[in-house]
Amino acid sequence: MIALLFALLALAMVLAWYDHWRWAYALFAVTLLLSIYWLDFHATTPLKIIL
Repeated sequence: MIALLFALLALAMVLAWYDHWRWAYALFAVTLLLSIYWLDFHATTPLKIIL
């Protein structure tokens, strides 16, 4: 998941570099929402430790 978030942020930077600001901002917003969801999921899911 972190690799996907990194790839999406890198793609947003490439889009901004080539002056596609709308797509870059939209992709950045989607990536931000995904990262918030991922953080919330991992922060609230109980750990299952099997010994």
